[in-house]
Amino acid sequence: MNFQNFYKGNKSIFIAQVVSVSLIWIFVISISVWILNLLSLSLELNDVPGASVGISIIAIPVFITLAGVLTYVFIGLQKAKK
Repeated sequence: MNFQNFYKGNKSIFIAQVVSVSLIWIFVISISVWILNLLSLSLELNDVPGASVGISIIAIPVFITLAGVLTYVFIGLQKAKK
């Protein structure tokens, strides 16, 4: 096996993993900001924020947990390579 091709393959996989972890955290932060914006908007409009609170109590921790698991797996794979 050609080691240069093997190294290029590992490098492209590493870049794909970094992009994946970065995108999931951007997604989680975006969703969290959007939901918090919904909460503040409902309070500003003197609306009952019940649905927004219910969604935020479930959605934000779920997304943070999923992003944390993906990050944990990525870090574990990097430690396993060393």
